[in-house]
Amino acid sequence: MAAARFTLDDRGPDGVDGWASGFDRRELRALRRGAVEPELEVDLHGLVRADARRALRALLREAVETGARCVLVVHGRGNRSEAGPVLRASLADWLAEEPHGPRVLAFAAAADRRGGATYVLLRRRRRS
Repeated sequence: MAAARFTLDDRGPDGVDGWASGFDRRELRALRRGAVEPELEVDLHGLVRADARRALRALLREAVETGARCVLVVHGRGNRSEAGPVLRASLADWLAEEPHGPRVLAFAAAADRRGGATYVLLRRRRRS
């Protein structure tokens, strides 16, 4: 299965939003405002890129296993990094990766965190 693809909206210093095909973009505003309460959270501050990716993958694995609908990824704004916002810039690609990529419905820069975090909305688990 190929990696998930998102339509992206780069909002400059406020972050990047993305959504899968069929997602109602009007729901992004609610997600951005934090109207969907995150059930899990990961803080990637101070981690190098490879460790941050592993931590995000572990969070998404846990979210899928527990049926969490929304998670918060705290990545910072990259102000202290010589290379700029490395983690935030990598987030869309990491969210698209297998095996969790197809479960990601949308993500939005958290307005209440001023570009330092991203809400991730996962597809509801199908009942068998």
